[in-house]
Amino acid sequence: MAAALGMPFTGQGQNNSTESPYTRFGIGMRNETASTASRALGGTAYALRRADIINSKNPASYAAVDSQTFIFDFGGSFGVSLLKDQNNKDTRILGNFEYAAMLFPITKWMAVSAGIKPYASVGYRLGTTEPIPGAKDRNFTVESRGLGNISNLFFGMSFEPFKHFTLGANFSYLFGKEVHARAIDYGTSASYNPNFYETLSLRAFKTDLGLQYAFAVGKQGLLTLGAVYSPSLPFRSKQTFWDNISQGGAIVKEVRRDTISSRDAFRMPHEIGLGVAYSVENKLLLLADLQYNIWNNAFIDTSKATPTNQFGFSLGASFIPDSESRSLGRRMEYRFGLSGENHYLQLPDATGALKGSLVGAISAGIGIPMVDRRSWVDLTVEYKHLMPRAKGFVSENYWQLTFGLRFNEAWFRKLKLD
Repeated sequence: MAAALGMPFTGQGQNNSTESPYTRFGIGMRNETASTASRALGGTAYALRRADIINSKNPASYAAVDSQTFIFDFGGSFGVSLLKDQNNKDTRILGNFEYAAMLFPITKWMAVSAGIKPYASVGYRLGTTEPIPGAKDRNFTVESRGLGNISNLFFGMSFEPFKHFTLGANFSYLFGKEVHARAIDYGTSASYNPNFYETLSLRAFKTDLGLQYAFAVGKQGLLTLGAVYSPSLPFRSKQTFWDNISQGGAIVKEVRRDTISSRDAFRMPHEIGLGVAYSVENKLLLLADLQYNIWNNAFIDTSKATPTNQFGFSLGASFIPDSESRSLGRRMEYRFGLSGENHYLQLPDATGALKGSLVGAISAGIGIPMVDRRSWVDLTVEYKHLMPRAKGFVSENYWQLTFGLRFNEAWFRKLKLD
């Protein structure tokens, strides 16, 4: 992998939400996106319980929505990635639609939500140049690329059986396709050049179960405890392999065309999340999350990468100087976050030993109230660093701006006529 950045790849149509060589393995990069507001809080969400934020990471939070409002939230992102190994570095531009979600009450004690967000993504462009054995001053090139997404289309509900205690569930349909291609070029029009294509289609049903319990602390404070569990469920998968040989840009021979379908070759992990939050309404919010993902037996083919259990933490804080002030700057919400985890995959190094990576991130953001003081513009800036534990592996740095719009409409309020 040390030489993987040595030559740019000029292929078209690559995934523009990630540029990571590690997405070649497993199901790609897990990126089940939180809302823009939650991302500014380090991704904390298990105990996040706000009437004006859609928190799809813990469906128990839905019941906190105001009984007379309808919320619609969507977000997009723009960023830059810097990939670096021992000898090379490469900077790439990223940008993508992130998510869309809506939330509305059914009764005073029940609410529902629906939306779409990413679950996993693949995106990379790699190349190497190597000498042809036995041929003086002759080189061949190897170009690799990958693209694709697995999306999460979800419907969730939450209810409050008694005051300050809520239960919720998300029911999701995961679907999408990822494509990997590798081409070897010997540099002459007469040469026979091997090409290898692999597509992976995945679909599955996913369930997230959540609960939250809040109780008063002092005169103004509220302490909230949250938990989420997602069981490991199988994907229905279809892998297609197509190997051929080309000459002068035209395919001259098909070597292999094969399709393998399975109901258990890939599985999502068991996910366990715990969180705690302390809040003072319209003033202060402090959050902390712990997450443990069990990836054992997540996929059968471990010849390229081996899954490993994943532990992560996140911390977040926000404050509003004065929610009733006439000054926009004092009515804005200021957010900060910190998070860390180990990557869910281990790869063999030069000695054959399995090595993983650590991922850390810091974030900051603001929430800007609109004229109606119910809707918000959310802006979040994140810096993320992936640090491999093996010498010679690619390290990754990401700077990303995420923007979101939260429309809070008073659809269910009764008009009063004088």
